[in-house]
Amino acid sequence: MRAVIALGLQRDAQTAGELVRCALRHPRDVVEGLEVIRSLQRLPPGASRAAALHSLHDQHPAWAVRKAAAAALAEDRDA
Repeated sequence: MRAVIALGLQRDAQTAGELVRCALRHPRDVVEGLEVIRSLQRLPPGASRAAALHSLHDQHPAWAVRKAAAAALAEDRDA
């Protein structure tokens, strides 16, 4: 969990893929999945962040994580 938070605080778009892999590696840890979404939202807007959010929306087994990813994508569209 600390690594997920630290990656988000770095605000480095290159970490988006690692964040997604972490969320998918531990699909039962919904709290960690939601933190991954928050960390992705800290990244600068762009293709990496959007692709990561789409991946979680499409692939994560937890409904709450998919819903949070969809909300983050909607916020990006509205901005």
